[in-house]
Amino acid sequence: MTRHEKLILLLVALVVLGWAASFGKELALASYYGSAPIPNTDKALLAKLNTLLYSLVNVGAAIWLGIEARAAALKAWVWALFGLFFGLWGVGLFYLVQLYTRQHKT
Repeated sequence: MTRHEKLILLLVALVVLGWAASFGKELALASYYGSAPIPNTDKALLAKLNTLLYSLVNVGAAIWLGIEARAAALKAWVWALFGLFFGLWGVGLFYLVQLYTRQHKT
């Protein structure tokens, strides 16, 4: 299995896990609260945890892209910013650009 195939599998797994986590959160809230409204303090806590999780994913993507861009002799800081702001979309864009340039080299 090539490096790109491993990354694609990792990205698919992260997306599926994200959807599963969102569904699990809704299921857990529904089973805990039933039809009663969710208190605002719990909503705020869940929003903060969600923001923290996505921030950690984006920081991880930025570090990953910085290392990979440096290895590919590209501007690491530009790709790190893509990872920081766009997360897994930035990683996907990086590898699409890499595949495109590899195919169109003459």
